[in-house]
Amino acid sequence: MKFLIMILIFSFVPSIGQADAEAGKEKAQFCMICHKPNFSTAPIPLLAGQKREYLYKQIKDFKEKRRPSSFMQMNVANLSDQDMHDIADYFSSLEVIRETFSLDSVKINQGESKAKELKCASCHMADFSGDKEVPSLVAIDPIYIMNQLVAFQTGNRLHPLINSSTQISESDTEDLGQYFAQLE
Repeated sequence: MKFLIMILIFSFVPSIGQADAEAGKEKAQFCMICHKPNFSTAPIPLLAGQKREYLYKQIKDFKEKRRPSSFMQMNVANLSDQDMHDIADYFSSLEVIRETFSLDSVKINQGESKAKELKCASCHMADFSGDKEVPSLVAIDPIYIMNQLVAFQTGNRLHPLINSSTQISESDTEDLGQYFAQLE
């Protein structure tokens, strides 16, 4: 009898928000102003195809001011938890967008060596496609990668393994950026 009562109670309780990619598509239109291919004013990442858990965590980190960017903090300030889930679900449902970058094969090879040295694949997976809260590094703008590596080293952005004591030179950041940009 208790089981039947529980079923009846839960059948009338509205479901707790499931992510809705279709709703996220509408909510993400503002995001698409900047997070679109060939947006030339700054190296802003494309979000298509990233892991939903990663996207949700980043939106939440901006909202809760754990990730610095007054611009992003302002843009996500009024998003509800459901909005953040919907937007993350929408972007994760999209195919990865490949942009064309001017790349150098020598830098790509050096970047591959540095990625192995830093053991990037231990978290980002062997193919660098990411997993849950760990982002994909595939086809990312090399300048964005370079900027993020500098932010990790300076403490402006947190990374579990990269900090001021990590040996990454300016040329290493460029090599890594080139390597990740060419991945498919």
